[in-house]
Amino acid sequence: MDIKSNTNSLELLFKPTNVLIIEAKPKIAFFIEGFIRQGFDLEKLYLVSPKEDELLGIKCFKSIDDVPADTIDLLILSIRREIVVQNLKDLLSKKKINFVHIFTAGTAESDEVGLKIERDLKEILMNYPETRSIGPNCMGLYCPRGKVAYYSSFPVESGNIGLIFQSGDLHSKMVKFSSRRYNLRFSKGVSIGNCIDIQVSELLQYFNDDDETDLVCVYFEGLSTLHENEGKRLLKAFKDTKKPILFMRGGRTERGQTAVLTHTGSMASKHKIWDAIFNQTTIIEIPPSLDELIDYAYLFSNYIKKFKKLSKKVIYPSGKRALVVLWSGGFGILATDTLTELGLELPLFEGEKLEKLKKIYPIKIGSLSNPFDMPWVTADKVFLEVCKVAIDDDIDLIIVETDAWRDLNDVRFKGYYNNLQGIKTYAESLEKVFIIILHQYPSESRAIFHDKLVEDGFLVYPSIESAAKSFLNLYKYGQKREQLFGRIN
Repeated sequence: MDIKSNTNSLELLFKPTNVLIIEAKPKIAFFIEGFIRQGFDLEKLYLVSPKEDELLGIKCFKSIDDVPADTIDLLILSIRREIVVQNLKDLLSKKKINFVHIFTAGTAESDEVGLKIERDLKEILMNYPETRSIGPNCMGLYCPRGKVAYYSSFPVESGNIGLIFQSGDLHSKMVKFSSRRYNLRFSKGVSIGNCIDIQVSELLQYFNDDDETDLVCVYFEGLSTLHENEGKRLLKAFKDTKKPILFMRGGRTERGQTAVLTHTGSMASKHKIWDAIFNQTTIIEIPPSLDELIDYAYLFSNYIKKFKKLSKKVIYPSGKRALVVLWSGGFGILATDTLTELGLELPLFEGEKLEKLKKIYPIKIGSLSNPFDMPWVTADKVFLEVCKVAIDDDIDLIIVETDAWRDLNDVRFKGYYNNLQGIKTYAESLEKVFIIILHQYPSESRAIFHDKLVEDGFLVYPSIESAAKSFLNLYKYGQKREQLFGRIN
């Protein structure tokens, strides 16, 4: 048997009522700072250190015997690898411990000695079926509702994205970069490291049933050598999930597989196996790019939230047809080439449709053929009316390319902004995706305009390519979901 049959709910892992850190020392003060920032009850944050009397104003106990709690929900074990096995055995003999986060590194990713340490740790845990563990070699947990975080820089607000990462650094960067770039927020996140106990499959099953999570992002390096049946369980979790899973796999190349062994000591799988898995499930494979994972999560998260806010079933795009609205004919040519090469369709407005548009706006400069090139009328009502007529059953995605405005109190800006809001309202009433492209460059006026757009609920991407790729994956997920589950689910 390679996994425990008697398991605690993972809820206490993310929302512990008390936490014990051994050995507390200045080097790992970031853990304590994370709990403080999140507002965890510091009277239930127990620090054990034979050397320190206090850390960051919190009293340190000299040994676990002095800790005034018989049951510990979460133990963070940060001790050198040579003594981690004996220490865990001693701790479990003295306290009931629900979950252990083994922060200690230098295990299977390092050498044969480290692999034996992992085997010994697993054997100890098997003798305590009520105790579950993440790690070793991992940063641990993030859950704003549970007031848990290992860095003080993590947001305190909750969101709808769950994270399962085999890399602590990538997990940290996912939270930090995406929260600053797109204001993303998370329900729960876990850096799980080498997975001697709790596996990716179990976490996926948990998130599938978690009402606080709408979307799961995974960074996966491979299967633990200690769990021979995890591959089958992982495939079952993939097939059972009813939520989008954005799955980024490390070790896609032969050289990358070597790097995996020195990072988490996992076994990376072959391309053909993964191709079959992605074909049989709704899982969306992400290229080896944290930026692309963040881009896709931004659209998925916000798209699902809009439907949930209206208490409506999520309806995913049924087509890949785009309307592009911009100022420059040159940019329109580039946009057309980019979108077409990526796989989007730009219906050419001609014949009766074009004549209908020209009746609303008898254009003299620019184009109404798609892309729309309508200089000088962006602040006029005709701009909104033309866009609304163009957005019909033949359009799934509306992209408006814009630039910063120096004066947001300018009359023309207010007219333009009202038009953008009108397009957004109309597009969303028809369950279309509406995206603003505001190119990234150092500018105070751009930052102000960007913040205003985000505050008012616009989806804002820095490039047409990042927006298009994100939409195509949303569309792809909807198609895969329909093929596997049908329209009724």
